[in-house]
Amino acid sequence: MAEVNHPKLAGIDLKTSYILGVIYDDESLTLEIDFHLLDDHPSFGKPENEEGCYKQGFIRFSEMDDLRLKKTKSADGEEVDLSDIYSAQFEGDYAFLSSGWGEIELTAKSIQIALD
Repeated sequence: MAEVNHPKLAGIDLKTSYILGVIYDDESLTLEIDFHLLDDHPSFGKPENEEGCYKQGFIRFSEMDDLRLKKTKSADGEEVDLSDIYSAQFEGDYAFLSSGWGEIELTAKSIQIALD
């Protein structure tokens, strides 16, 4: 279940959003995401299909105090959809995300969220 208490993610359903890419280095971690916008989001537009309104963008964490990554290891022959988000928790400067890609846990002083 997604527990998102971050004001920058208001009007976004992370549970039905998709991870498109994960980029990280010593300075920051960026999640490229196809965000599922709810009708109360300012960028919500008429959905192109039955699945709803999606807009690509990113979440960038910087000034990190702690970062833990645990990548998914699939069994031989087993396909895993790396883009699925199973759960997400954002509280203040703490974030935890469990997805097909793996688990991401961090604390960051700066969380930037943008839509393309």
